[in-house]
Amino acid sequence: MPLRSLVPAAFAALLVPTSAGEWTPLFNGSDLDGWTTTIQGLEPGLDPQRHVQVKNGEIHMYPDVEEGTEVPFGVITHDREFSRFQFRFEYRWLGKRFPPRADKLRDAGVIYHVKDISKVWPAGVECQVQEGDTGDIVLINCGGTTWMHPDPDTAPEGQGDPGMLPENGGLVRVFEPSWPYVGRFEEADSPSGWNRVVLTVHGADTAVHEVNGRLIARIGDMVDLKGEILDAGRISLQLEGAQIAYRNIEVRELDAPAKADQKHVGFSSVSGQRARGRVVTIANPRNEPLATPAGIIGADAGAFRVVDAPETLAAGASGKWNIEFHPNRGAGRYSAGLQVGDIADGVFIVLQGVALDAFEGKNEPPLQRVVHALGIPLDVGGGKLELDTKAGKIGDGAEVARFTAVNGAKVRVTPVARFSPPGATPVGVITAGGETREIAKLADSSPDLPDAHQCLMPPFEDGRDVVEFDAPDEPFAFFMRGHKYLSATDPALAEGAPIPHTARVYQVSRFQGRLMKDAWLVGFEEASNGDYQDAVLLIENVRPAER
Repeated sequence: MPLRSLVPAAFAALLVPTSAGEWTPLFNGSDLDGWTTTIQGLEPGLDPQRHVQVKNGEIHMYPDVEEGTEVPFGVITHDREFSRFQFRFEYRWLGKRFPPRADKLRDAGVIYHVKDISKVWPAGVECQVQEGDTGDIVLINCGGTTWMHPDPDTAPEGQGDPGMLPENGGLVRVFEPSWPYVGRFEEADSPSGWNRVVLTVHGADTAVHEVNGRLIARIGDMVDLKGEILDAGRISLQLEGAQIAYRNIEVRELDAPAKADQKHVGFSSVSGQRARGRVVTIANPRNEPLATPAGIIGADAGAFRVVDAPETLAAGASGKWNIEFHPNRGAGRYSAGLQVGDIADGVFIVLQGVALDAFEGKNEPPLQRVVHALGIPLDVGGGKLELDTKAGKIGDGAEVARFTAVNGAKVRVTPVARFSPPGATPVGVITAGGETREIAKLADSSPDLPDAHQCLMPPFEDGRDVVEFDAPDEPFAFFMRGHKYLSATDPALAEGAPIPHTARVYQVSRFQGRLMKDAWLVGFEEASNGDYQDAVLLIENVRPAER
């Protein structure tokens, strides 16, 4: 795989890629050849106090510093740059800690996708190395997507915002470029003896942090401070006021991994009813066969099942994985993950399920649970079934009554949830001039689709999952004609509604693992309780009309 050179010409010879799968030492055990030391307040390459030394085949930080001496922080950065790679190393704490962190946890870290070696905290993605916190995520002047603990009050103690793996129930969150810290994961590191850290990174797409054989954190969609894709860079190891030793520092470059058509799949099931499975298509981009064993992991692994899947994909081929959802602990939200192939060359897919004890009424899931199951990072205005029907906007909502198409593009409408009485339900648009245009009908329930009116990803009446149409020339509102009245994004268009707001509108940044642009979620209410999940539409290629 070609690498993009971001280092001086003097190091060009070091940019020859290793063979995929071949582990290559980055530290020779004798000296710091291939590494540049940057100490706080000094030019890169200068370390007159010898804060970084090689001893006994290990890199030691602050080996000769006396107790109580204030020390500068720093990094050592390898001269090569990597994009798709696995990086592994071992570390152990050596005892002493120094001002200004003499009374704090011993701290260090590894930063990848580094561009500027002149800074002690270079921009990049950090895998924290700290007592009790190794594996945490620090986005240093960059951004990305990860998953957060759904109930922070019950998260382990520690620093930063509490994260959680998606397969264990974590909720997706997109961090804009800044300096967030995501931690408070279960501890996997030891304060004594050697610890092993393994990073698996595929450009800007995905990264996984493992500590002592335990997967700690996932991150994806990495961007720099300007919002541009952050997909390559150098690797830095930190020294931050505590004696630490590093050894067995190795890397292997990776080919492109298997690619799935969905990174996040949402399921729903009503007790006693046949639930629809989902199909994920996975492609092998390589010129050689790829082993694709499938395993389901996570908190609710027992509630999901792969019923049909290939064990191997030929070069350039694709296959289908059929997944079923069988709730095993009653109503609620379910979380797991599907790992196809290994962590280096396979693909991971988030599995989310919503289970209902029975149809309709109080059995229905709140809109907040629906968006979590769909992988949409939104606060819809509360976690209860009944939401505020009077306020102009709630949660992350927007007061958008009408839309226009983006640059003449076709408007794309995907029904993503429906929890309402059975019956074919029309949806469409109403123009500023009063023209009403039906674009499709949500399907009625049937023996073949008994949950069509109470499910995620409901079909249209004609069997389509998505409908596209040419937008009117003038601004338009979206409507749903329910059993009792017409609901609309423009409150003035609702006919006979007993509540002032029959629809809620939210901008969508991410949906089922895909980053979204010019996308909106519209939740309709067809009664008066304000659950806003009677019909939920994902609408793409539109923007708010100017008032």
